[in-house]
Amino acid sequence: MPKADIELKIPSAVFYIEPVRAFVGNLARSLGFPRKRVADIQLVLDEVCSNAVHHGSDNATASVKLRIGVDDHALEILVRDTGTGNDPQKNWLTRERLLEIEANRSPSGERGHGIFIAKSLSDTHEMQSNDTGGTDVRVVFYFLKPNKVKV
Repeated sequence: MPKADIELKIPSAVFYIEPVRAFVGNLARSLGFPRKRVADIQLVLDEVCSNAVHHGSDNATASVKLRIGVDDHALEILVRDTGTGNDPQKNWLTRERLLEIEANRSPSGERGHGIFIAKSLSDTHEMQSNDTGGTDVRVVFYFLKPNKVKV
């Protein structure tokens, strides 16, 4: 399979998440992911994009950028929000906030379900502040190769 990089930029509004979710679901199916795994990928994408819209947008002109990478081994999705500019005091993902989220991450907690879901269902999950003052969330889903049985 040839390597591919797909870049999308959507307005920072929940309305635009569903078409991206459908696109990524169709892509994952085309790549051969099983139906259950496609649902996992779509749920993680939904949660990560929702967080970018709700926590990483400071005005009506903000956008969310996605980079979707495909190679022989994995489907990788990077979601980037622009946050509130270069002021680290206004960035929702400060180092202290990330430590607090990690410490309180639980299925029974009031908040942090999106992060908990993304970490639980993806093979790799990374979050970090970006140079625009926002947050980058990277999730990776590896292809499962069937074991070859020697006869």
